Amino acid sequence: MRNRFDLDSARRLSAALLKIYALSRSTDVGRFQQAALQRLADDLPFRAAWWGMVRAQPGGGFALHSSFRFALPEHFVTTWEAVALDDDVARVVTARPGATGRFSRDDLGRTRGLALMSERYDIGSMLSTVIADRRLGIATFLSLYRPVTAPSFGEAERGFKELLMPHLTAAWHANWLQHFDGLRSAGDHRGGGLALADRHGLLHIADDGFAELIRREWSGWNGPALPPALRASAGGESAFQGRRLRVASSREGDLIVLRARSRTPLDVLSPREAEIAACYALGQSYKDIAARLACSPYTVRHHLRGIYDKLGVSNKAALARIAGGAAQPPAGGTSDR
Repeated sequence: MRNRFDLDSARRLSAALLKIYALSRSTDVGRFQQAALQRLADDLPFRAAWWGMVRAQPGGGFALHSSFRFALPEHFVTTWEAVALDDDVARVVTARPGATGRFSRDDLGRTRGLALMSERYDIGSMLSTVIADRRLGIATFLSLYRPVTAPSFGEAERGFKELLMPHLTAAWHANWLQHFDGLRSAGDHRGGGLALADRHGLLHIADDGFAELIRREWSGWNGPALPPALRASAGGESAFQGRRLRVASSREGDLIVLRARSRTPLDVLSPREAEIAACYALGQSYKDIAARLACSPYTVRHHLRGIYDKLGVSNKAALARIAGGAAQPPAGGTSDR
C-alpha cells in the first residue's frame, strides 16, 4: 500500500512540476507567483501564502528583498517586520535550507511575535521552506498558511512541498530570465547593457555589457550589489548620470530594470530637446518636427537655439556629428520638461 501511495505522490509531483515550468514560460513576470500558487493549491490546499527573498542581517533579523502576498493584507509585511527579531520559524528554516518545516498553532505561540501574527492573521498551521542562494547571499522563502479551523498540514504534505520547492524557485528565476531575454530582444542594446535588480539594489541578472559599463565608472566594482550612488537612484524617475555612463531604470513589480549606456553630449538635453535634435539631425524640417510633436515651428526653432547653446554648436552639420548614431527619434512624442 505504501508503494502505491508513493507512486501516486510522484505522479502528482510530476504533473505539478510540468505545469509550473509551463507557467514560467507563458506567464508575465508580474503574474507568475500568483499563477504558480494557484496551481500549487490544487495539490496542496492552503488559504494564504507569503513568497519572497530575504538576507540575514549581521545583528539579527532579516532584510526583505522581495515580497509577494497571496490572500494576505498589505499590513501583514509591516506587522512581520515589527516582530522579525522574534521570528523563530525564520531562524529554524534558514538554518536548514532546503528542508521544509511544519509548524502548529502551539509552535507559533512560543514567541510573542509569532503568537501575534498567528492571532491577527488566523494562522493555525504552516509549512515554510528556504532555498539558499550562496552566490548572492540571499534566500528564497515560501510559507503556506492554513486557518485554525482547517486540518493542520500533515507529514506527507510537508514532504511534497520540500520536493517541490527547489523547482518552484528555479521556475521563478526562469520566468525572470525569460523576461530579461524579452527586454533584450525588444530594444536595441548595442553598446549598452541591461540588468535586473531587486529593491535593495542586488543584481540577479546582468549581461556582459552592463558589467563592463559599471566598471568604467567604478573600476573596483565586482557586484552583485550595485554601487551605492546607483542603488540610490535605481527605480526612480530620473536616470543616473555618472562621469562615463548613464543608467535609466524602471520598476516592474519587485524588480528594477536597469539600462546602461555610455554618456554622450546629448545627455545634457531634456527628453524633448533630445528628440528635436535627433529629428533635425536626420534632416527633418521645422514643419515636420512641429507636426510630429504637435507644436508650432516657432517652438521647434526656439528649442533648437537652446540645443545649439547647450551643445556648443552653431549649425546642423555639427549637430548631426554630435548626434551620430543616437539620432534615432523614439516612436512617439515626449512631453515638455
